[in-house]
Amino acid sequence: MDEKVDTGAAGAAPRETLADPLRRRFGRAGLGASGVLLTLACKPVLGATAQSPSGFLSANQSTHGRPEISNGRRPEYWCGGAHWPIAPTTRFSQVFSCGFGTSLAGATLAETIVPRSDDPQQLACYLTAALLNARSGRTPFLREETLQAMFLEWRTRGYFSPTATVQWGAAEIVQYLRATQS
Repeated sequence: MDEKVDTGAAGAAPRETLADPLRRRFGRAGLGASGVLLTLACKPVLGATAQSPSGFLSANQSTHGRPEISNGRRPEYWCGGAHWPIAPTTRFSQVFSCGFGTSLAGATLAETIVPRSDDPQQLACYLTAALLNARSGRTPFLREETLQAMFLEWRTRGYFSPTATVQWGAAEIVQYLRATQS
């Protein structure tokens, strides 16, 4: 059965049917929803919107359900013979992409957990402690993949961007990692 459109007077433009306003309303709703979806897709890397490493930790702490608690340990703890969730003889370069020819490429995790003269900011030291914390479940909000991406971006660009407008050097990354460790 063919649906006929009432054109009103001869030669006049067709009148709107009931479906036309519904289509327009649906189209407007779709455009509005796409903005919401884009907003949700643009979540910062570390889950906050503050500008500084300390700001990331003091950001809105409200959560749904049970809050995630940091029980991270500092490098000194891991040096003291604590039970490592990964072999201390594992090469730093096996976990973090550091490129060949760098001093960290051949170093073991046991060698990077202590301060080194070739790492004045102690970035490798705090990354190693953060890795051990993540692997042992002490920092559920800071995953191993995040640490690897953080180091890779810092190594290739000279900074890490937790959000689009913020750039952290080694000192700021260490400050953030220290704040997740007690």
